[in-house]
Amino acid sequence: MSRFIYYFSFSDILHIFDIQRNSMTKSIDKTSDYLSTEELRKLNRYFQNQKNYSMALLIEFGFRTLLRFSDLERFKWEDILNMDELTLNEKKTNKRRAIKVGEVLRELITKYYSEMENPYIKSKVFEYTLRHTNRLLQIGAKEIGIRKKNISTHSLRKSGARFIWEEFNKSDESLIKLSMVLNHSSSAITRRYLGITKEEIADIYEGFNFKL
Repeated sequence: MSRFIYYFSFSDILHIFDIQRNSMTKSIDKTSDYLSTEELRKLNRYFQNQKNYSMALLIEFGFRTLLRFSDLERFKWEDILNMDELTLNEKKTNKRRAIKVGEVLRELITKYYSEMENPYIKSKVFEYTLRHTNRLLQIGAKEIGIRKKNISTHSLRKSGARFIWEEFNKSDESLIKLSMVLNHSSSAITRRYLGITKEEIADIYEGFNFKL
């Protein structure tokens, strides 16, 4: 019986890891639950009390920018400190994005930079791996009493999108704009992504409860 030995090159190994990571990320995207603003507030305070200011900032950043972790983890402090706008090519889509930094987020970035004792300006803002970050979020969620939700970094992006939809009175216009920001091919996909239920859709028809 002949035997074949195949030697993997370093690039082959990296390609395999990329496939595994992309597969895992797609699974997380589909199954992660969104959090209410109150749950996010509690989770943020939990990490502040733990003096893990990097995780506290991640919650604010992920929620307010609607970016995936694969984009967040590339930011260096010099990219975000005192900036009015963030620009990047999204890793997943390679599309150019420009994100306005509101006053609140700008102040939070400065605050956490100081709390972390002014890290080297060219160092990464979020240095944990995806796996470790998700693990910390899950531990934090349990500590504050969130038991029945699947929490991951993608929960932050999904929570921000859900917040915008609710803030704009659950309008179709907001869904269309969100589908553009989230790079969804249709608002129907965004509706499923946000976990909008049949009951919430049915509520729309309550508005017709009057006589002409």
